[in-house]
Amino acid sequence: MTAKADIPFSHPFAWDRVQPRGTPVAFEASPSECEAIAEALGILKVAKASAEFTISPFRKNGFKIMGEVRAEVEQACVVTLDPVPESIRETVDLRFLPESEIEPVDEEIELDLDAEEAPEPILGAQIDLGVLTTEFIAVGLDPYPRKPGVEFTPFIEDDGSEDEGESPFADLAALKDKRP
Repeated sequence: MTAKADIPFSHPFAWDRVQPRGTPVAFEASPSECEAIAEALGILKVAKASAEFTISPFRKNGFKIMGEVRAEVEQACVVTLDPVPESIRETVDLRFLPESEIEPVDEEIELDLDAEEAPEPILGAQIDLGVLTTEFIAVGLDPYPRKPGVEFTPFIEDDGSEDEGESPFADLAALKDKRP
């Protein structure tokens, strides 16, 4: 189990609070929690982070969480390192069952894009919706943020010669030729 100090944004929800027709849950991260999320994700800034979920019963002993995670963040441009603002909206659709009710995964994995995702295991009497929110913010981040109009151009030193130079393996080839 993760220590509370390792969790940047915590919003625990007890499974026994789920109503038969579903329980709406909405919350927003405080400024200090936004700072902690930014630090945990290794990004420049989280200006806002919020979530709206409906938690409902699923099968006899499980739960489903449906909703949306939203965030306003800034990441460093991969070219200039300038701040790049980004709006994140991630749809959440998860199922949870007791571990004993989850079918084991076969050795061979078959990819079916239309198949329903396997349920997550229920670990304990509650779930931390803040951790779930942080995970979905991470999923929504652009892996290569760039300022508009900025392009990456690799630096290649041009010495004026047309010779591509000697292969880095030329020395190895020379050693091979010297073997007795």
